[in-house]
Amino acid sequence: MYPSCEIRWFFSVPPTGLIAWFAEPARLDSLYTPGRTDHYLLVANGENIGVKLREGNVEAKHRVTTLGEWAFPLVGARGVAEHWIKWSFRLDEADGLSQKIIQEGNENWVAVAKERLGYIYHFLEDGPIREAPIGEWGPEGCQVEMTRIQVKGKTYHTFGLEAFSESGNLEGNLRRGAETAFSALREWSIKRGWPTAGIEFREGRSMGYPAFLSGL
Repeated sequence: MYPSCEIRWFFSVPPTGLIAWFAEPARLDSLYTPGRTDHYLLVANGENIGVKLREGNVEAKHRVTTLGEWAFPLVGARGVAEHWIKWSFRLDEADGLSQKIIQEGNENWVAVAKERLGYIYHFLEDGPIREAPIGEWGPEGCQVEMTRIQVKGKTYHTFGLEAFSESGNLEGNLRRGAETAFSALREWSIKRGWPTAGIEFREGRSMGYPAFLSGL
């Protein structure tokens, strides 16, 4: 079981400023993660639940509660913070149904191809923040990611913040991660002369994957 506190935005038009920030040449190699395709179960009225097939696993994710809209004045963003719990189980290699869904498709499942850039902030006990690649986990931190997704023949982008905490400080870590990321974005945009970077959040819709997919 993996609890998290998250905020996510989806964009139907590429947020060019955010993409440029992530794609800085000096950082690009360390931020890249291999592309993959996840298969999501379409659940009627299922904004609180997500089920997907991912890299040999079946994952179920439940939205426990919604914390309402949070404001981030540094970048003019407003987003809905949510508590989630995720369970992950290894698929049996002999499970023919899941393999058929992945290889042939199924009307009750939707394939989502993902290309992701991202990193994790580790919050250390003595105060400093360390930036690390996705997959390098620690007890306290927040993942920051920008993902290009292709679903039903269309391309979208999603920016997400996902906090984790062994001490139960999920909301605090989400706020700290957002403040750190948006301060860095703001500083970058000033240095690069890109004043609109971050303002693009106004064009995005804040929600989780289940709500986004159910609205397509």
